[in-house]
Amino acid sequence: MDGMSGMSEMAQVNGMDNKHEGVLIVDLAKRFGGASVRVLELARSLQGRQPYAVATLAGSPLHQKLDAEKLATLPVPFGRGDPRLVGWLAHAIRLHGYTVLDAHNPQSQFWGYLAARLTRIPTTVATVHSSYRSEHGGALKGHAYEGVLRLNALGKTQFIAVSESVESYLQDIGVDRSRVSLIHNSLHTPQVSVAGRADHPLMRSLRWGNEAYVLICVARLEPVKGHRYLLEALRQVVPESPHLRGLLVGDGRARAALEAQARETGLGEYVHVAGFRTDIADLLSVSNAFCLASLTEGLPFALLEASALRLPLLVTSVGGMARLLTHQQTAFLVPPADPTALAEGLRWLMAHPAEAATLGQNGFEMCQRRFNPEEMIARTLEVYHERRKVKKERRRK
Repeated sequence: MDGMSGMSEMAQVNGMDNKHEGVLIVDLAKRFGGASVRVLELARSLQGRQPYAVATLAGSPLHQKLDAEKLATLPVPFGRGDPRLVGWLAHAIRLHGYTVLDAHNPQSQFWGYLAARLTRIPTTVATVHSSYRSEHGGALKGHAYEGVLRLNALGKTQFIAVSESVESYLQDIGVDRSRVSLIHNSLHTPQVSVAGRADHPLMRSLRWGNEAYVLICVARLEPVKGHRYLLEALRQVVPESPHLRGLLVGDGRARAALEAQARETGLGEYVHVAGFRTDIADLLSVSNAFCLASLTEGLPFALLEASALRLPLLVTSVGGMARLLTHQQTAFLVPPADPTALAEGLRWLMAHPAEAATLGQNGFEMCQRRFNPEEMIARTLEVYHERRKVKKERRRK
């Protein structure tokens, strides 16, 4: 499908010819990350409940996942830096009568905002998953992305923050408290299809048997995720624990640099960069512990998924993770950018398997109490409904 051609046909195939209270979700991510997990959960819940579609880059991992589940998609035929996106999204809004646009990353929030202004769509929502400035280390890109949020704030967009740290960040950049709704990430208990490590084809191909201690990290391969500190920690621990293995799941700009770091530090046979995978739950289930060495975070879905499978957590005390977790009660917390602290945490988990199992169980119970996927969806739909109502009342006046 290119340009505007095929949009109407695609929408009707997905049940989108009904013009009553439709929702357009925009996620122009190139890679599948936490934001896309939330979008996928939202699309599943909207299916059969009300008209909706997800505008996503054609052929992207999210597009493929939505298609595989026969969920409503509007594959975008342009790159996410192409200004034709404004007209394309505006045409979709007019064609299907969407009354809500919910955008999930900076590019989506920029083009979606402009398209919404062009069509005077009643309600715009920006779901924010992280602190853009911190995520990009204060670089120009982070400031530009933050400018997108400020633009949306000027246009009376309603914001959804996925964690308390993101909520505070939005208020710090001047978004009025009344226009920020805190709705935590959440997900259903992941389904596991393997009985044990010997049943997983990747583990068999790597020859990582039950004697190996597998530390898994599921995150985009970007500098903000702190993988280089994790690799340095593994370099410190492997000589004394040669059964230790590191599994990095995800893809991104830092992949080549991380693979080079692993080779140059003698970790070639101890670390595997698996790239993008669709079997995350299975990989978590055959691992011994979960690690995130991030420099900043909101509330990552990968952490919630690991907790749902009772994995002990070794994570940095930043953002939403610092607010959610308690050291040596629900996780082993370490300072960011500190490979020696990560190494000490890893040594502790390996040397205290019973206590590590207790951490995993405590994390599981805490997440079960605090994060309900049905509540996440219900509160999101409530935001949509309330914003529609406010807009209608303003128009009457």
